[in-house]
Amino acid sequence: MHRWEPYIPRSPRLRVRKTSCCCQYELCGEGGQYFVLRQTADGGYEETARGLYPHAEQVFAQLASQHWCTRQAS
Repeated sequence: MHRWEPYIPRSPRLRVRKTSCCCQYELCGEGGQYFVLRQTADGGYEETARGLYPHAEQVFAQLASQHWCTRQAS
């Protein structure tokens, strides 16, 4: 289980490195740190796994592979 916290920008530039299939999760970089970002129901954002790239990328891969995609084939 990952601990999600409100996203508070720490740098003027946020870079999205990877996005899950339906944009539920994004692997982001900001000021030399990496983390997984997701949007909240109220339009805000929250983050998890802030730190070095290998850790954040591993968490992103796990979350992206385990989530239920909201896009359905017709």
